[in-house]
Amino acid sequence: MIRKRGLTVLMVAALFATAAACGGGGTSGGTSSTCNPNAVSAVPASGGSAIAAAATARLMAFKPSDPVLKIGFIGMLAGKYQNYGIDAKNGAQLAVDQMNAAGGVQNQGTTYTFQLDPVDDNADATQGAQSAQKLVDDGVVAVIGGIFSTATIAESKIFNDNGITQISPSATNPKYTAQGFKTAFRVIGNDVAQGHTDAEFAVKTLGCKNVAILDDKSTYGQGLADSVNDAIPGAGGKIVAREHLDATASDFTAQLTTIKGKHPDVIFYGGYSAQAGPLTSQARKLGIKVPFVMGDGCEDSDYTKLAGTDAEGAFASNGGPAQNLMTGFAEFNTKFKAKYSVDVFQYAPQAFDAANIIMNAVKTAGATKSAVLGAVAATKDYKGLVQSYTFDSKGDITTSIFTVYKVESGNFKAVKAVTIGG
Repeated sequence: MIRKRGLTVLMVAALFATAAACGGGGTSGGTSSTCNPNAVSAVPASGGSAIAAAATARLMAFKPSDPVLKIGFIGMLAGKYQNYGIDAKNGAQLAVDQMNAAGGVQNQGTTYTFQLDPVDDNADATQGAQSAQKLVDDGVVAVIGGIFSTATIAESKIFNDNGITQISPSATNPKYTAQGFKTAFRVIGNDVAQGHTDAEFAVKTLGCKNVAILDDKSTYGQGLADSVNDAIPGAGGKIVAREHLDATASDFTAQLTTIKGKHPDVIFYGGYSAQAGPLTSQARKLGIKVPFVMGDGCEDSDYTKLAGTDAEGAFASNGGPAQNLMTGFAEFNTKFKAKYSVDVFQYAPQAFDAANIIMNAVKTAGATKSAVLGAVAATKDYKGLVQSYTFDSKGDITTSIFTVYKVESGNFKAVKAVTIGG
């Protein structure tokens, strides 16, 4: 679990002015006189440079007979949320392709190249465990994934039992790294850190004191909502409503009607964009005009497409710096799009970094599962595309970076960055 040793807020634009009213009572919102969803504005892009050092390693000659190591990838590759899994898989594949093109890595006179071995877990615990066992049987030296917390937690026991390093680019539920498994790592901040970020943003940045919280009852969505719920009082706010949605529901009238009667200043939603979009639109039709604040499961183009113009003014946080502020992201996205004909969707940069951390471990320590595990656990100040990484004893990163985005003219634009730890 990430130690919250102090919160450093890095304003990425001139964010604050004296807060104006967010709305008072009735159908237009809550009663706070300081809640101001316009308290932040978008950040201009900055230029990028070279991508991760591993991708530009010196060319080393290798023979077809040199060993090829399998790195597993596990995540949802078909179905409702396939965009997340496919995007992350493609990021990992790009790292592998670039490393192989550079000649692979050398350790003690042996040159190793890599093959990505992807399997689908359908974001499901049962299928995830089965798919994890397939990767074990395939002889992978390490695994990137899973993507969703429910499946990732189930998969982690299989990998731990077999001594296989697992690095998730996106699973944020604290339980994943709190099970005592020495093989479980992630390259993104967990829900405790993100919940703290979201609570502070809603209450202190926007000035919205009365908070309603909804979640989809998923491991990720409810876990993040619980973290926000726990952090709101410390930020100076008050929980006025706490509601849950069924993960397959499409009509949210009952929950929104209850929330409307509590007159919140802001609504936090823990879940994914597939429901967040319709939820936002239904809230507006009911006359609920207060801002939405959401987590990384909603900070994507699916949300803005589903919510349409109702998405305007909504906020969502995500792990890592804004893509246009990542050094080297422009070059990375150009290569990504050239290979896959689409822009980066969400977690490709984190998966790219996870793959490079694994391949660097082979270079440092060798090709056995135990050697890779030891080198990954010892990772300190590894400079990736997204950020620099050091793992703590639980497998969490010691420094978590989050960016809060606001929908403006149909697109999420960065308005605030927060660093926890370090």
